Amino acid sequence: MAKEIYLSSEFVEKELPLAPPLYVSIYLMTKSLEGADAARIADKLNILESDVVRAWQYWKDRELVKSAKPQQNPVYLAQRPEYGTAELSEYMKHKEMKELLQTAQRKLGKPLTQQDISMIFGFYDWLGFPLDLIEVLFSYCVSDGFKGMRYIEKVAMAWAEEGINTVEKAAQYIEMRKTGFQSIMRAFGQSGRMPVEGEEAYMKKWLNEYELPLDVVKLACERTVMQTGKVSFAYADSILRKWKDAGVKTVENIEILDRAFAAKKSVKVAEPKPMATSPKQNRFINYTQRQWDFEKLEKLQREERDKW
Repeated sequence: MAKEIYLSSEFVEKELPLAPPLYVSIYLMTKSLEGADAARIADKLNILESDVVRAWQYWKDRELVKSAKPQQNPVYLAQRPEYGTAELSEYMKHKEMKELLQTAQRKLGKPLTQQDISMIFGFYDWLGFPLDLIEVLFSYCVSDGFKGMRYIEKVAMAWAEEGINTVEKAAQYIEMRKTGFQSIMRAFGQSGRMPVEGEEAYMKKWLNEYELPLDVVKLACERTVMQTGKVSFAYADSILRKWKDAGVKTVENIEILDRAFAAKKSVKVAEPKPMATSPKQNRFINYTQRQWDFEKLEKLQREERDKW
């Protein structure tokens, strides 16, 4: 007798329309093969084990399904794995993957090689990117004038390391980089070049860790150039760290700090100077010098001669 699977009306109405179709299939197969591991479910659905693990994580986040055996997340490798022709051909049968490859080919403006397809599949299987995020990745790189797959893969790896794994997070990153980073570089008078890695680290800290508004960061950069005559991210960081510690949230807060500093400085200048004390004399100056009586000396000398 076939096993019955119970689905609540709430699940059908609220969860199914939002979930990726593949994840729904995995959910149903997991309930049907209760206790099965990822390998068996993947074999039943003719998919990869990594798809099963990602689907389980998706449903686990919603506390709707638990795998019978604890599964490890896909191991993040320093080097992309190599995919065989048979594996790629099998996965290219899926409509969503075929559409992604067509989109990538259109954006790159050239036919995709076997190596290109392997790299794109790696974004999905190796880095765990959803298909819509991969499409955003291509749009972002191509809009910046970069169509080389090696460059695109490098950006994808950087996104994975920073936890950019959804379209929403990618949109926030792109906005920060294109609007935030470029504005900061212009404030430094460096609009003609892209920031290097160390400079990006500073800017991310200011915007993400310090959580300072962009106009506040730009003001610190402008003051850095005016006070030092050069581009110094370390000097700007010292300014912004002090503002952060002072609770600065807006440019108006900085103006208040400036006025308070100017008032304190003027009060200090107006304070009467203490009376100058006479310099301390040394033991030679303190010594009471002898006053010689030259007339008495001459009289003594005459008396001495008379004795002779």
